[in-house]
Amino acid sequence: MLSVSAIFASGILLSGFKPSVAVVEVNGKVYGEYSLQEKSGKTLEIRTEFGYNKIEIKNGSLSITETSCPDGLEMKAGSIQKSGEMLVCLPNRLVAYIRGEKEVDGFAY
Repeated sequence: MLSVSAIFASGILLSGFKPSVAVVEVNGKVYGEYSLQEKSGKTLEIRTEFGYNKIEIKNGSLSITETSCPDGLEMKAGSIQKSGEMLVCLPNRLVAYIRGEKEVDGFAY
C-alpha cells in the first residue's frame, strides 16, 4: 500500500501539478484571481453598473451566495471546485470559473 501511495505522489510531483485558482470576470475583464487553497476563505462583494454578486471562496470551492439577478440561477447551481467548471450571471455580466490542471483519475505504469 505504501508503494502505491509513493507512486501516486511522485506522479503528481513529476507532472508539474499546480493548485487550482478561482477566476472572476466582469464584463469580459478579469476582476481577480483567488487561490482555492486559502484556509480562512474569502468573500467578495462585487458591485458594478450591471448589478451585485456576493461570492464565497472556501474549502476549495467557489459559490455565488447573493445576487441582484432576478432568476438567481447562479446561486441555484451550487458550488464549483473542479478545473473547467463555471458559474455565469448574464444580466450582471459576471463569470466565475476554476482554472487549473485537469483532474487526475489515476496513473498507468
